[in-house]
Amino acid sequence: MKKAFKFLFVVVILISGAIATETEKFGGLGISVWTSKNGVEVAGVIPNSPAENIGLQAGDLIVSANGTEFSSVEPSLQVNYLRGEAGSTVNLVVERGGEKITLSVKRVDISVQNLEANVISMWYGKNSGLSAEEISHLANQKIDEGYDLLGVMQYGMPIARNAENLNVEAVQHVSVKKTVEKIKLPDVKVVVLNDQKKLSLVNAKGIHVKKQNSLLLYRAK
Repeated sequence: MKKAFKFLFVVVILISGAIATETEKFGGLGISVWTSKNGVEVAGVIPNSPAENIGLQAGDLIVSANGTEFSSVEPSLQVNYLRGEAGSTVNLVVERGGEKITLSVKRVDISVQNLEANVISMWYGKNSGLSAEEISHLANQKIDEGYDLLGVMQYGMPIARNAENLNVEAVQHVSVKKTVEKIKLPDVKVVVLNDQKKLSLVNAKGIHVKKQNSLLLYRAK
């Protein structure tokens, strides 16, 4: 009974914000989590997210973020320490297999949007028997401009890329804001030359010569 209660509590924590509004945007890591007095347990990792890139895994227990011990933070508030301004860095202490490891990761602009059940049904003409590939394809059509799709979730948990026999209920897609790489142009030095009539010309032997016709046959001195 305790396990079932915990699971239901976790699902509410994971999806309540996104269910309340069609879109939720924040600076985050790309994970779904279970919160508890012991810390934040990673329930799932979104593909290609910062969390995946640094090696976070489902089952990892995050015990602190930027020096704040989660054992001293109310479970309902712990997620606030993982979220923050996009581009900012969060330092995590993670328990895995009885060992503690330290990881550092930069937050990115993440968007979580509902993919309504009726939209999926109308698109594919069915309510079940869907594949992750089909749902991801539709999600790609629905993401906001300027974002790239990271993955799709159901009931707050990432859907595996090869998942089959999915239904249309409680589906969300997660995307990340595109970053525009700034290209630094080389410094350009502008040189202003004097009137050619005032230039003194020399030939290869160093003898001063006059300009011949309109061609500059020699280098300026």
